[in-house]
Amino acid sequence: MPRPQDDPRALRSRAAALAAATQLLVEGGPERVTHAAVAERAGIGRATVYRHWPDVQSLLLDTLAADARPLLRLGDGPIREELITDLQRQIEWFNQPVSASVTAAVIERAARDEGVRRIRGEMFGRSDEHFVARLTAAVDRGELRPGIEENARELVCHIIGPLLFQRFMLGVRLDIDMAVRTVDVALAPWMPDA
Repeated sequence: MPRPQDDPRALRSRAAALAAATQLLVEGGPERVTHAAVAERAGIGRATVYRHWPDVQSLLLDTLAADARPLLRLGDGPIREELITDLQRQIEWFNQPVSASVTAAVIERAARDEGVRRIRGEMFGRSDEHFVARLTAAVDRGELRPGIEENARELVCHIIGPLLFQRFMLGVRLDIDMAVRTVDVALAPWMPDA
C-alpha cells in the first residue's frame, strides 16, 4: 500500500495547494495565505489542505520555501562567466512577481520566526562556503588576486545588493545586461592587473 506522501492524488493536491498559496502570496502578501483561501483557489477541500499543513505557519513556510531561490550557485568554470550566468538567472527570477513577495516575506518575518530564518539562510547564507571555494579556485587559476576569499560576503553584497535595491525598492525591471555591468564593477578591484 502506498504511503500518503507517495499517493499521486496527495502529490497533486499538495502541488495545487502550493501553487494557489503562491498566487495568494503574490496578490496580497502572507496574510492572504490561509487554509480556506488556498482550498478555494486550488479547488480542493479545506480538510485536504489541513492534512498537508496542520497550521497556517507550516503552509506559509512551505510556500516560501517552494519559491525561494538560493543565490550564487556557481559551477567550476571561469569565475566572471559563472557569476554573469548565475546573475542572469537571478535577474529573471527577480523580475517575476513572486520574487518580490517571497523576498519581502522572508525579510520581514526572519527576525522573529526560526523557520523563516532557515529559508533566509537557504536563500542568502548557504552559498558562503561554496562561493569561497569558487573564489579560491579562481585565485589559484590567476583570475583574481589573493585576499578576495576573505571578502566573499562583501563581494556578494556588491553583486546582489544593487540588483535587490533597484528591483524591490525602486521597482526597476532589471535588464539581463545588468549582470555583466554588476559583476565587472564588483570584480574590478580584485582583477590581477588592478
